[in-house]
Amino acid sequence: MIVQEIYHDGLLVVSKCSGKVTSKELMDSKHWMINNFGGLIKPGFSQLFDVLGADTSALTDDDIHRVAHINLNLGLSRGEFTMAIIAVDPYPIVLAKLHKLLSVAAHIRVDIFNDIDDAYKWLQFKKPELLIDE
Repeated sequence: MIVQEIYHDGLLVVSKCSGKVTSKELMDSKHWMINNFGGLIKPGFSQLFDVLGADTSALTDDDIHRVAHINLNLGLSRGEFTMAIIAVDPYPIVLAKLHKLLSVAAHIRVDIFNDIDDAYKWLQFKKPELLIDE
């Protein structure tokens, strides 16, 4: 499951993954971001994408390539944004590194963290009172 919340007047989106994350959920979350951009989500936003504790074994390299394709074809008009991915297990880190590599063409700044506080510091946001269970 992927749950998303918007903070700091639309400048920060926190996406928290739990349980077994499917390709459909990943695509749905990407389309949710695009559909809410310009309204709830403001240009120049930052995203924290937390996969700690989630089972991402159902996701494939092709899924990450599809996300990159969405970024390039549907998301380029939204301009640059910054994304911190929280991952520790080897497989999510591999997917995060692939996302980071593919995101360069879409003008997305991506970095990978294993500590949520470091990720917020890099994003230059104070950790909000999360509506999503930690």
